[in-house]
Amino acid sequence: MAGGNGEELGQRGKGVVIDQKVLIFGCAAVVLCALIALFTAYMALKGGTATGKVKAAQMGSLYEAGELTTNLAPGSEKKYVKVMVVLEMSDKSLKKEIEEKLPVLKDRIIIFFNSKTSDDLQAENRTQLKKAILADLNSCLGSGKIKNIYFSDLVLQ
Repeated sequence: MAGGNGEELGQRGKGVVIDQKVLIFGCAAVVLCALIALFTAYMALKGGTATGKVKAAQMGSLYEAGELTTNLAPGSEKKYVKVMVVLEMSDKSLKKEIEEKLPVLKDRIIIFFNSKTSDDLQAENRTQLKKAILADLNSCLGSGKIKNIYFSDLVLQ
């Protein structure tokens, strides 16, 4: 029994031997990786903020056209669509013309949705739908153009 204790004491005293060069190299690698990660995060945040400011500066004035509720084309399960339409104008001077022609513009949007089924209004098709509505609305305007159309609310029932 005494021999067994002596062997245990001998093994405890030896410990793990690490070369100092390997230890220094490992610490340097960890510090370098941390610096690269911090630099990358800083550049991503800095770039994201600048891009957001540019996009906000390029966005035109918005005009809320209101909420429209209409029925969809026959043959779909969902029979009604409720949509809140917001128009992005090319410049603020277009607001007066949009206000004057708002009943016509709303009618065009309603007729457009009347010709669509709920399958046509799926999320993957919405970009194409917006482009079609945009082209139709711009054909009614004379002095300016609507840059984009936004649906702040779209409910199918």
